[in-house]
Amino acid sequence: MTSSPEIAGTIPFEPIHSELVPGRTALVHIDAQNDFLSPEGHYAKSGIDISHMRRSIEPITKLTAEARRRGIPVIWTRHGTRGLIDGGSFMRHRPFLKDGGLRQNTWGYEIYEPLGAHPDDWYIEKVRLSAFFNTTLDVLLRNLKAETVIFTGVLTNQCVAASSKDAMFRDYLPIVVEEATGTTLPHLHGPAIEMMKVGWAEVSTMADVMAQMETFPLSNTGPR
Repeated sequence: MTSSPEIAGTIPFEPIHSELVPGRTALVHIDAQNDFLSPEGHYAKSGIDISHMRRSIEPITKLTAEARRRGIPVIWTRHGTRGLIDGGSFMRHRPFLKDGGLRQNTWGYEIYEPLGAHPDDWYIEKVRLSAFFNTTLDVLLRNLKAETVIFTGVLTNQCVAASSKDAMFRDYLPIVVEEATGTTLPHLHGPAIEMMKVGWAEVSTMADVMAQMETFPLSNTGPR
């Protein structure tokens, strides 16, 4: 990750830091679905290297477990449409999705099982890159009284970037956990992370986010 450039001796972009606050924090996993993360999913079956996306599996699993222990709401987004007609340019840019993949009401559309998603977690159905576009995510976060939103998931340079930027547009404080994100084009991961860091989000490490979570009181409110 490159450092911010200096202009006349001044760094024009100061890194953002947001303290996690009990009762004001939510965890949003972007598109951690079978079609993206499973070796049996449509991306892998189409010959796409999913290894960089799969780097996010262990961090997401650990963050989810700790969030539940601390009463932090866990939200999963699922990206998918009925087909090409309602898929938009996302589908047209990806010929391998012409005949399948990221289709609603299929196994590939569901959250990757090893991540430990729970039926009582929150789920957001999305049809475009941003998890806020034409979804109920903003309404949900406001009802949960969330101010800081932790983002993980795939793809770093696509849906994670778009969703975290839209969070900033709505005056949330987005935190992207670097180790808990991944992409199909690893050479774009670093630039995307840097873009978020200097533009609209805090980019944090897994260790820092976990350490802050561990200061929260233990919860007895259940999976949410």
